[in-house]
Amino acid sequence: MSNSASGVGIYIDVIDSRKIQSRNELELQVNKLKEFFRSNEEYGIFDIWKGLDEFMIISPDWEFAVKTVIKVQELLHPFEQRFVLTGFDHVEIDKPVHEMDNKEFASLADGMISLKKNKLYVETITNEHSILLDSISIILNALISLKSLFTRSQMDIYCQNKSGKPQKEIARQINKSQQYVSKTLNGIKAENLDLLEEKLYKVIAYGINKGNSA
Repeated sequence: MSNSASGVGIYIDVIDSRKIQSRNELELQVNKLKEFFRSNEEYGIFDIWKGLDEFMIISPDWEFAVKTVIKVQELLHPFEQRFVLTGFDHVEIDKPVHEMDNKEFASLADGMISLKKNKLYVETITNEHSILLDSISIILNALISLKSLFTRSQMDIYCQNKSGKPQKEIARQINKSQQYVSKTLNGIKAENLDLLEEKLYKVIAYGINKGNSA
């Protein structure tokens, strides 16, 4: 992104953070999250909003915004989160997120209040591509709901497999048999989840990105 650009703002809130007993563990997970964004700047600008349980991310576009939602859930598991997303017309990317004064922050805050009431995981607030983004929101809610049921071991195996690591190597790393890894992936319907993600990116590519470049 240039010094000033459009983007997508993502407001993330850790659900029931006050009830979390293992604050040290949450801090470790948040540090992993920060390290990921430092190492993968193309995902956008990450900043802690309040304490350890509220974050703001400015992604360059909707594709990276969706990837970010998925990545944050995986990196913060088993802690659950809510996500509110909206397009930003003007982002001063040289500023830390907490120093930005974009009007869209108010929309994100209002969206989070609404999200807490309806008990969903994801809400998109936008005037453009509204029907399309509503569909994306529905699929994201389904993905997050399914993956929130994963155990730690299941999420670890799922993420390693998703990164392309062979099952034999995953099994060796976790000191289990390859059959155990395969059975775990089949049990959580990993292939179906991967297909859902692929469809999300195709919808964005042909519905949003192509429309913006037309």
